[in-house]
Amino acid sequence: MDRDREFGEYVDARALVMRRTAFLLCGDWHRAEDIVQTALIKLYGAWSRVRRDSVDAYARKVLVRTAIDDGRRGFFHRERTVDAVPESPVADHSSDLDLKLALDALPPGQRAVVVLRYWEDLSITETARILGRTEGTVKSQAAKGLAALRDLLVDEPESRIHTSEVIRKGKSRLARRRTAIATAMAFVLLAGLGTAGYLALPRPTATSTGGYALDPVAQRNAQLTELFRRSYQLPAGVTADDVPEINAKAFVFFTRTNTNTPDNLRRAVARLIDAQGVGGVTIAIGPAPAGGVGDCGDDPSCEIVERNGIKIGINQVKFPGRPDLLRTYVTALHPDNTVVTVTSDNMGVFDDGTWGNPGYSGAASRPTLALDREELIKIATIPGITS
Repeated sequence: MDRDREFGEYVDARALVMRRTAFLLCGDWHRAEDIVQTALIKLYGAWSRVRRDSVDAYARKVLVRTAIDDGRRGFFHRERTVDAVPESPVADHSSDLDLKLALDALPPGQRAVVVLRYWEDLSITETARILGRTEGTVKSQAAKGLAALRDLLVDEPESRIHTSEVIRKGKSRLARRRTAIATAMAFVLLAGLGTAGYLALPRPTATSTGGYALDPVAQRNAQLTELFRRSYQLPAGVTADDVPEINAKAFVFFTRTNTNTPDNLRRAVARLIDAQGVGGVTIAIGPAPAGGVGDCGDDPSCEIVERNGIKIGINQVKFPGRPDLLRTYVTALHPDNTVVTVTSDNMGVFDDGTWGNPGYSGAASRPTLALDREELIKIATIPGITS
């Protein structure tokens, strides 16, 4: 039996079971399908090395590790699977919602234990072996999440995992890996033959001339984008979308230099989407104004706190005659005299006139803020965001 046929039969037999396991790990059917497809593509690449009497155990291990890695990644790496934002939240079965909330409350490692023990019906020993933990740790973590697991899959949607697509992407991944290995071997061979002239070619640096110069502003913005991706993850169930009306990618930092009034602030924006609707978030980084974050005085909508030596002002904006519109600013004064301002709103509108600031027109798109004050504080106090 050839490789593709054998692997295809395995996918046809196990894809649905794997999708249900992935759903219990992440709490979202679309993400579950992405996780399963990624795991199956990895499995395709290793198919010739996997013993047929242990293929289920190997596939399960790949699936769990893929799900845990997916949970640790930033939201901007994930593909959105809808063409348009729904105008109203999708109805959910009450027992499903309760169990999703219970699973979401667990760390990824604990959630993996619960799923493997009570959905996959694995023993403590097997679960410990797959996750690389002690049996005592598995026993303690498996004590949570037992109730209502069997009632979760009432409204399971139709699967969008297609065997032919998995094999096609698996072949592409395998070809890229083989090409990378061949390229690396060729490079080593060239180096071994003494290709000193090739290695001595000039490299672009920040101080080079003749077309090699790197824009320090763009370079720092790229560094900030990477720092944000490593340091912050949106709450469960929230995804980030681009803001095409101001030509901005989700949480990719930029500097407003193409206008008549550049302000030299570094900004990042995103339109946030969850079951409640659409909201917006804006990050702005720049030198502290006179007075720093200021003083609340008698303003009841203002609060001053301190986190890790950083002074933080929290302001809730009121819109006259529009109690449905919500906006909160968090302004953090860092020790290097740089201010990070993060804004969350329930409108998701961005002002093209000031190119990146939250807009004031439009209607409320959700009943609450896209990110609450604690999430805004986390962003405003990310270590290294001003250095």
